[in-house]
Amino acid sequence: MIVLLVWIWSAWAGELTDVRLFSGSGHARLLLIHTGDPANIRTRSIPSITGNPARAMVLLGDVTAGRIEGRNINEDGLIDMSITSVNGEAQITVTMRSPRLVRAVSLSPGVVLVDLLEQGRGEDPSLPTAEQLRAWLEGVSFAPQQVTPRGYKLVVVDAGHGGWDHGAVGTTGTREADIALQIAHRVALGLEEELGVEVLMTREDDTFIALRERASIANLAGADLFLSIHANAAPGPGAWGIETFSMDTASDGGAARVARRENVLAREYEGSAEALLIGKLLSDGTNRLSRELSIEVQNSVIERLSEVYGAESVRDLGARTALFYVLVSTRMPAILFESSFVSNPEDEKKLRSPHFQQTEADAIVEAVGRWLERQE
Repeated sequence: MIVLLVWIWSAWAGELTDVRLFSGSGHARLLLIHTGDPANIRTRSIPSITGNPARAMVLLGDVTAGRIEGRNINEDGLIDMSITSVNGEAQITVTMRSPRLVRAVSLSPGVVLVDLLEQGRGEDPSLPTAEQLRAWLEGVSFAPQQVTPRGYKLVVVDAGHGGWDHGAVGTTGTREADIALQIAHRVALGLEEELGVEVLMTREDDTFIALRERASIANLAGADLFLSIHANAAPGPGAWGIETFSMDTASDGGAARVARRENVLAREYEGSAEALLIGKLLSDGTNRLSRELSIEVQNSVIERLSEVYGAESVRDLGARTALFYVLVSTRMPAILFESSFVSNPEDEKKLRSPHFQQTEADAIVEAVGRWLERQE
């Protein structure tokens, strides 16, 4: 067997920040993302010790492994991948069932593309091309876009919580699940009547729907947009205001706190395929669209409520980002709207008001309409 060594010298010290693996038939692609800037790439073959499995090794000169860890792969002839720092270099070793040809090129500053090809096999056309990967790194999705025969937009409206999962409970007993459902119904009706779009609700009544199922409903339907409606809560009664989230790393401690609360029922999925999507989705173009929508919705709601109730009674907590499970697992632009705090007495009173709910719903529908027009 053969050990294939790719030695990449770096002009200055850096750190490996991410390793992405795309596996196909007889062909795998590795993206090595780091803060260094390799100038020269050399490849050479080194015989392996008899009896050991084949290995492909990549060394990034003057780049440390950082906090990136290896992983078990066990697919398409690949067994595992180890990542470590050796003599000031990041060493990535892929263990394989049979030797593979190794090619390495600088895809862009700080990014190395490595191809592992079975001998006698060509490139797998199902894998993303170098051009697609460059675009992906810049935030553009290379995932195949669903082509549907329908001539309308499909929006999934997700009322948070439900059934035995009542969500947060206000000072006078207001349940987040009830408020979310009431606002969601108003949003759904407005989308259908005002925008003429098709609406699919994840729940129509007080029923428990798992977070995994909520995302699956949207994904299987091929939805164009996912809107999740919630009511916020905090440990004390002091917090109040309105905020809208899109998917990304938590923008601050408060966003992380909200994400932990909303994700509590998804902990059984930690380490699952859905959890692994986090890393891949962070650079996807849907993040940009989701962020644009969250800003549009947040601004629209704050502006409308200020006009109706007075600016002094409205607190703008902004459009923020966090790793909510339903946002991570959906495959289309998605946002999570926190309508106000049930844990705050004044906010709770507003949330129980049908007029307040309708004002928020109307503002959300207007924002979605403007966003959809830009997509056209």
